[in-house]
Amino acid sequence: MSVSKNYLYNVLLIISNTIFPIITFPYISRVLMPEYLGKVYFVQGVVAYFLILSVLGAPNYGIKELSKAKGIGDWLEFKKIFTELFIMTILSSIGSLILLLVTVQLYGKFYQEKLIFYIFAIQVLFECFHINHFFIVMENHKRRLIRSFTIRILSLGFLFYFIKTPNDYYLYALLLVVPEVLARVIDVISVRKYFYFKDLNFKRHTNSMFIIFLYIFTIGIYGSIDTTMLGIMINDIEVGLYTAAVKMYKMVLPVILTLGTVLSPRIIGAIKRKEKENIYKNMDIFIDYCFIVGVPATLLMMLLAREFTLLFSGPDFKGAIETMIIMSPCLGFLALGTFIGGQVMLPNDLEKDILIISIFGVFLNIGLNYFLIPAYLRNGAALATLITEVIVALIKIGKMKKLYVDYKILTKDRVLTVFVGVIISYGIYLKIGYIREFGNLITLLIIPVLYGIIYFLILILLKNKRILSWLVFIKKRLHI
Repeated sequence: MSVSKNYLYNVLLIISNTIFPIITFPYISRVLMPEYLGKVYFVQGVVAYFLILSVLGAPNYGIKELSKAKGIGDWLEFKKIFTELFIMTILSSIGSLILLLVTVQLYGKFYQEKLIFYIFAIQVLFECFHINHFFIVMENHKRRLIRSFTIRILSLGFLFYFIKTPNDYYLYALLLVVPEVLARVIDVISVRKYFYFKDLNFKRHTNSMFIIFLYIFTIGIYGSIDTTMLGIMINDIEVGLYTAAVKMYKMVLPVILTLGTVLSPRIIGAIKRKEKENIYKNMDIFIDYCFIVGVPATLLMMLLAREFTLLFSGPDFKGAIETMIIMSPCLGFLALGTFIGGQVMLPNDLEKDILIISIFGVFLNIGLNYFLIPAYLRNGAALATLITEVIVALIKIGKMKKLYVDYKILTKDRVLTVFVGVIISYGIYLKIGYIREFGNLITLLIIPVLYGIIYFLILILLKNKRILSWLVFIKKRLHI
């Protein structure tokens, strides 16, 4: 299947997954308020560690190994690897569930919210059914889209029907879990013909999977440690306000990351075949896209933080506005760092380097949170995350440059993209007060459209090569 079709399905999948929180979050934030919303997301942040333990890095490792087997057309080996990883994650999910239940019983802060923990424990048990790596390698993104959209529609109806008061936060936790579990069960049933239970060899995966698991686990720690530390050191209200800011910027992040997911099997194959031209070609596609889309996305999130917060979370979440502004620059750095780690370093067998960088990032993030949260509360957690993401991304860029010395990241087009984006943002910032008089919704509709028209026209006038190639592609598709 072509990159354009895969990308289209991934974009539609992201739209499906993004529309759901856009529709539900304004409602749920106003019903549950910061405190009860904070309770749910505090528990979800803690359970995130156990979810990572449940799959032992199999999704990331699986993309690499299954792509190799598929690349050489060895389907028997493909089935063996897929089955081995699935059985290993069943065992690890059961172990992770037991560990979670014991932890809840022993730690008082967790035991106070034991019912929410028990609800999320269902997801821990079924995390072994997380087989997105299979569909990514098979480039079957259409099916993922249909499954996700169906599940979201059903859960949307249940959400508005059952959740009416702050005391329904238990039901909200259940609705966060059940769609994910159902989707994964459907996934496994649909690929049952790929299971092969003869001559299995689990031992061959243990070393590489363990390193990848440690990497993913450390990534998970500084992905959730902020909410965990806020909940323990301050209170649930701060977690609620912080989560509102994080949720809004994370709605945009998948739009940037999706192309890296689509290109992943192709880049891995090119790296294994040592086809430098194809490696650079695919890296250019993603990094150009990361700059072209990531720069305006970041700047618009900062410009419209007030409108996003008030419209999607409500006036009780005003405290999240500054937090969102601080966190927005994470978008580009996180996308670039994730791509380099997963699609460049990992296929080059640099698991240990990725792990070392991640461990460094964890300790840096924990240290920054420890000192910044007491002084600046949720804004301190946001600043800690931003600093960590920037430093980790820069280190990964340095590693990539060692692998591909002649590859240039800061091309003329990419530098101009940043320059143009900043100039337009400053101009809109000076005049945004006039538009805000028409209300939050009108501002949120007008500014991105105005920004986008000016931004892309200037890039076309500057003869941005990637933009011009997209225009040529569109003309061919439309037979213009």
